[in-house]
Amino acid sequence: MDLNFYPVPKPISKPKDKPKFKEKRPKKKKNPNLHRGRIIPSKKERTRITESAYKRMIKEFGEYCLNCGFTPIEAHHITFRSQMGSGNWRNLAPLCNRCHGFAHKYKSYADQLREDRETIYGKWYWADKYTLFKEGLINNTTDEAYERFMKGEEERAEKSVCQGMDRKDS
Repeated sequence: MDLNFYPVPKPISKPKDKPKFKEKRPKKKKNPNLHRGRIIPSKKERTRITESAYKRMIKEFGEYCLNCGFTPIEAHHITFRSQMGSGNWRNLAPLCNRCHGFAHKYKSYADQLREDRETIYGKWYWADKYTLFKEGLINNTTDEAYERFMKGEEERAEKSVCQGMDRKDS
């Protein structure tokens, strides 16, 4: 008896044809920053405080803390950046370090700042021109259209405050 093992060799297969290279077309990406044909800047850029916005805040509200009158001050976003509060001067408040900490720590204090600002400038005080454009409140993203809308909001807010005072007097 023959004890040697003779395995059967594998059948020799034909070399496979190389797969044809199919060129892929790049997928058309939707620009997330494009809205109705306008390029909308990133959230980081829109919520950033510019030097001109900071100077305007100082001009409108003074260079002392709104709450306690101390200095030095920090610019506080009344509607927080995380909630898309813009870096425009209407959404900024000069606060000292201590009061700025309170605004971030105590919701009631932050809510009071928001209510006060809404009373003066209307409910869109926190928005920038791109937010108003996306909401359909202005037709384009020009500074003129934005300021025109905001002036109208301020006038409406002023009228509602005056009407509220008239009701209290009678």
